Amino acid sequence: MSGRARIVARPMPAFEYRYELRRGDEVIATGHVSREQPLEVGERIVIGGRPGIVRTIEPLLGERELRLVAQLWREDDDA
Repeated sequence: MSGRARIVARPMPAFEYRYELRRGDEVIATGHVSREQPLEVGERIVIGGRPGIVRTIEPLLGERELRLVAQLWREDDDA
């Protein structure tokens, strides 16, 4: 090797979200998730193995991420 750094091109996620996973009004988990395709309100999503539905997507002032609020599916509420 010549000692030069090798650059490997890898697709970067185009959409980054800061999420809140909710059960009713209670926030039960928060974190970050990246996707190559944008999420839409009403779309089903699995976060941390828990099924939910996207309720809100909003920009965060001064941040690259979007705020994502997902509601747990009803059948998962009793788990």
